[in-house]
Amino acid sequence: MPAQVARSAARRVSPWYISALFPGRKVPTVNRPAPIPTRPDTLAASVQRLRVFGVIAAYMALVAVAWLSGNDLLSAACVVLLISAVMAPRLRRPDARWPWIAWTVLVGAVAVLTVLGHGRTALDLVPLAINLALGALFGFSLTDSHTPLIARAIIAIEGREHLGLPRVAGYARALTAAWTVLFLAQSILFVVVLGWWLPGTAADDPAHGWLVTWLHVGGFLLPALFMLVEYAFRRWYLRHVPHLAPQVFLQRLIRNWPQLLRDASGPAGHGVRDAG
Repeated sequence: MPAQVARSAARRVSPWYISALFPGRKVPTVNRPAPIPTRPDTLAASVQRLRVFGVIAAYMALVAVAWLSGNDLLSAACVVLLISAVMAPRLRRPDARWPWIAWTVLVGAVAVLTVLGHGRTALDLVPLAINLALGALFGFSLTDSHTPLIARAIIAIEGREHLGLPRVAGYARALTAAWTVLFLAQSILFVVVLGWWLPGTAADDPAHGWLVTWLHVGGFLLPALFMLVEYAFRRWYLRHVPHLAPQVFLQRLIRNWPQLLRDASGPAGHGVRDAG
């Protein structure tokens, strides 16, 4: 009886006291908290992502200050920083002669605009340049010898097998075409705004403020809205295939976005592109 009472008490106390009550007995670990695995690579990746987001946020804040203040030098500095950041991967290559020539020409053009008192114009041209570049990138990927950009994204994020599922490859090509139309349409609108509407509108006119706001804010909100609508439509149209959670999708997109710039053309690329 005393032994049974002692064993019953041992079951009620915390596991780390059992070894003190019963020396030599193996301590059960079922109630102990499991050790938290350490993943230095995951931690480093998280820190790197936070650093990238911090740099982007700081740059957007600098652009906002330049936009609100109308300072030509600050506006020109924002454009030069953006050009340098976009071209940095190519500028670091050993054979970077032509990228450096292009960088010099672009920065020189910004400098000329600033000297002429149009540094703010250089900043206003950024949305137009971004939309033209993205429209050309999406559109060029639709040519016969290349893989549509959305198909590259699917391969990079969900694997080539996912692209081979029914209707997925066809939807990827159609969505690439839709993005091309959206960016080129915005480019035409921005040309009209910069070339006709803004020069003919007084700076104190409320319409001037709305046009500039659309140029720098609305032009980026529209693609974001299009992305949300497309996501909902995709979940319905491709409801027969599995879909990643939005958080997982964004994490893989951030991690694998350089693959979008590498064409998956070739025998395998043609077969996948024509499927569905």
